[in-house]
Amino acid sequence: MPPARQPAPPAALELGPPTSDQAEAARAAGKVRVRLTTNKGAIELELDGAAAPYAVANFLSLVKAGFYNGMPFHRVEPGFVIQAGDPAGVGRPPVNYTIPDERSPIKHVRGTIAMARLYRGGQMVPNSASTQFYICLGDAPHLDAAGFTAFGRVVGGMHVIDKIAVGDGIVTADVEQGRGGPPT
Repeated sequence: MPPARQPAPPAALELGPPTSDQAEAARAAGKVRVRLTTNKGAIELELDGAAAPYAVANFLSLVKAGFYNGMPFHRVEPGFVIQAGDPAGVGRPPVNYTIPDERSPIKHVRGTIAMARLYRGGQMVPNSASTQFYICLGDAPHLDAAGFTAFGRVVGGMHVIDKIAVGDGIVTADVEQGRGGPPT
């Protein structure tokens, strides 16, 4: 009997910043649901493409590419945020692109999801978001003033975000079918 064929390794992720067409599609789609299945339970997100089209298009592209699958939460600040999306946490190279900051009307309150930015020389670097995101565990109006792009909110699984610890992970991230979403 011949040896069983091994499945081919997954193709390398070919990622780039969202195009203006993808951002416009996210804006037109409006609200889109994404489910993060973690080792602690499911978190359901509602992303708002009308509020932050580039952030939503970017996040959806990463979700659809499987980028967040197996990704750990590398930062947990009780009462403040949980954060994930650092490719170094799973031995992946950085994506080598950033997206622009957007003036979103979404406020940083408990359950808000937003894009993280680079921190250099004691300051946040504008227009430096790429793959890392955070979810607020409490209200954080100072993040509104600092210009972070909020692009959605948790609509299910708030009890799960409260249980996340450093090292817990996203098992899978999926765009929920039938819940809107821009065409790819």
